[in-house]
Amino acid sequence: MTGFRKAFLILIGSIVLTSSWAAAQTEEANKILGQAGSGVIAVVSYGADKAELLKGSALALAEDVVVTAYHIVSQASDIEGLTIKGKKVKVEGLIGFDKALDIALIKLKSKVQALPIGSIDSLNPEARLFALGSNESGQLVIAEGTFRRAVDVPAVGKVLEVSMPVPEQFRGAPLFDVNGQLVGMLLVLERGFKFGLPIGALVGVPRTAKAVELKTQTPANYFDTAEGNLFAARTAAALNEALTARLHLEKALKINASDIGATLMLGDITFNQRDYTTAASAYRKATELDPARPEAFYGLGSTLLKQTQFKDAAAALDKAVALGHAGKDVHLDLGSAYEALQDFPKAAASYEKYISLGPAEAWTAWHRLGVCRTKLGDYPGAVAALLEADKVQPRDLKIKLSLAEVYEKAGQLENAEATYVAMAGINPPEAITYYRQAYRIYDAANRHDRAVAPAKKVIELEPANETNHYYLGLTYFKAQKYDEAIAAFQQGIAVKADFPHAWFQIGSSYINMKKYKEAADAYKKYAEFVPDDPSGWLSIGVAYMQAKDFESALPSLKKCVELKPDNAVAQFNLAIVYVNLKDNYSAKEIYNKLQTLDPALAERLKKHIR
Repeated sequence: MTGFRKAFLILIGSIVLTSSWAAAQTEEANKILGQAGSGVIAVVSYGADKAELLKGSALALAEDVVVTAYHIVSQASDIEGLTIKGKKVKVEGLIGFDKALDIALIKLKSKVQALPIGSIDSLNPEARLFALGSNESGQLVIAEGTFRRAVDVPAVGKVLEVSMPVPEQFRGAPLFDVNGQLVGMLLVLERGFKFGLPIGALVGVPRTAKAVELKTQTPANYFDTAEGNLFAARTAAALNEALTARLHLEKALKINASDIGATLMLGDITFNQRDYTTAASAYRKATELDPARPEAFYGLGSTLLKQTQFKDAAAALDKAVALGHAGKDVHLDLGSAYEALQDFPKAAASYEKYISLGPAEAWTAWHRLGVCRTKLGDYPGAVAALLEADKVQPRDLKIKLSLAEVYEKAGQLENAEATYVAMAGINPPEAITYYRQAYRIYDAANRHDRAVAPAKKVIELEPANETNHYYLGLTYFKAQKYDEAIAAFQQGIAVKADFPHAWFQIGSSYINMKKYKEAADAYKKYAEFVPDDPSGWLSIGVAYMQAKDFESALPSLKKCVELKPDNAVAQFNLAIVYVNLKDNYSAKEIYNKLQTLDPALAERLKKHIR
């Protein structure tokens, strides 16, 4: 029993269910169902062995001519049709087809109602669409969806992107606008991929004078042919169905591996899928098929760039340019490849070429050009390029950072600081990092007067960090503002009492102020925290020596040489203390040690020993 004969037996039993379902449709859907139902038939194709092949739908362009999907009939020896009323429709044969668009025209022996033809010009994005097609049981039902857009597909023409939940048996179903006008035919391909062909494509198929019986044609699964797979692939790619497009392209290339167009398309799709290994293989194959195709070399170069194969990428991109590749991006990619190879002159030249072509978005190239010019030591040129990028993307932190760095290299420290301050405003959570950078550039340049402001800003943002106060103190210390330095170090100690380095710097500040007793007291605090550090004891001793208090200096210096006997400076100062305490014997003992440790200091000491 055939598929439709089975369906007819259950049709009566399902009338109630169908009527209930239809009642749930919109008023427009029910109206179109009533008006257009007689111009649509459900179809089933059969092979030479009478086995069922595919179920689908067909729409009437004339009383005796219906249109359906070619892939339904491509391997059929016979077709059965069934109207909405369950009446069987006899088929005479094919009177036309367009394999490139998956369209077949079928001549009927009986008559049906021709559908009113409309135009896709009536469709706006999000317009309501209706399709009338077969379900699994062979019943004709209506579905409602949305028109998204009309898309021009290379080597195919215009197709309609639609959103409509329908079963696969809706392949070949008519598409109606809200007024019931026929605007196209729905195709449902493998993997549930669906879209519409506009009415113009359907009525444009040439017709033969006489119908050709299906059984006389050579049967072939449409999607086992290069033509069928290329149609599906091109359409899927245009409608952003990348996986479907890739699967059909791979099938097409198994049939015809020398199709350079399909090879390039496979490269494009797998590149966008980030499958760079497959993309590189496809593009490389294309360069072999036609060594004069610039787009093949461009695709290969861009892919190799993604794979960080910069030398080979540059070679391929250079070849694309030499062959006259019309695209602008080839120069941008070439610049990236040469920059990665640290060939900054060629990188800069490529970026300059890209910019000269007037791309819509040139700021990336301006940024990279600025970086390259920085590497080449062309700081004025780098600043000019980076300012162009910053003009377009004023909140881009990478551009700002590159600009701050070149300002620093050019000695324009105030501009560098202003850039870091701007970055702090753009990215408040990282503001302290940018103020520390501003501090660093001034500190490195010994511009301690200018380093104070960013150091204070760091403290404002993070007052509970003792190190921040310490660096402010160091800045004042280097600027010889010792009172301010001591105050900053004391703030650090207030945050963290056991902060020995702050005590050491307080001592050093007092030394420079010639306040030797205060210095000795500060160094003692350091020694309390770090008793094993000989430098603390040495500093105590030196402070007392500066104060001419040699007796107080003696214990500290002895402790220092006890901890580090080979410290020649400590030994020398200890000897000087002994000399001032009239202990020439001990001084001479140290002199003997210094002759080994540091002969130059020994010679200096000798002048003080009587």
